Amino acid sequence: MYNPHSILLYLRPTRLIYVSATGRYSDVIPKVWERLFRQLDDSGLYESIGRGYGMAHDNPLDVGSKNCRYDACVEIRSGIEERSLPEFGITTLPAGPYACRRLTGSYDQMRSTVENVYTRFRPLPGLCFDQNRPVVSIYMDNPNNYADQDLRSDICVPVSTVEETIPSRMAANF
Repeated sequence: MYNPHSILLYLRPTRLIYVSATGRYSDVIPKVWERLFRQLDDSGLYESIGRGYGMAHDNPLDVGSKNCRYDACVEIRSGIEERSLPEFGITTLPAGPYACRRLTGSYDQMRSTVENVYTRFRPLPGLCFDQNRPVVSIYMDNPNNYADQDLRSDICVPVSTVEETIPSRMAANF
C-alpha cells in the first residue's frame, strides 16, 4: 500500500458496535457486514448508526488466512443506550496515528486491499507498522445510497515511530 498520496491521520477513540468473524478476509468481510446490517435492521437501529468501520486484526502471514479476525463495526450515535444493544459487541476504535489512503469504487473490490495491506504496506521514513492495533477501513458512504463507482473508503494502517537505539559507546559521547 505504499502510496505517495497517503496521509497521516490521528484517529480518535470512537464508540462502536460490532459483529465478528474469523477466516480468510475475502470470504468473511462480505458475510459479516451482511450479518451486521441484518441485525441492525431487525433491531430497528439501522437509521441510528453512523459511519462504518472494518477492523482487520491479524496478519494472514502470521496466523494463517483461515484464522484472521475481522470486526464489522458502526459508530453508535449519541442517545443510544448500551443496554439496548444486547446482540452486538461494544468496543472503542483504537486511537492513534494511521497512514491512510482514500479508495473509490465498489466496496467489494476494496477487500483485496485489506487482505494485501500486510504485505504491501511500506511506511514512510521514521515510521513502522504498529502491530498492536488493527488495520481500519473507514466506509464513508452508505452503499444503499450511492452507486458503486462513487463509494469512498479510507484504508488506515496503524503506525508508530521507529525508536532508534544509540549504541552504548556512542551514548557516552553525548
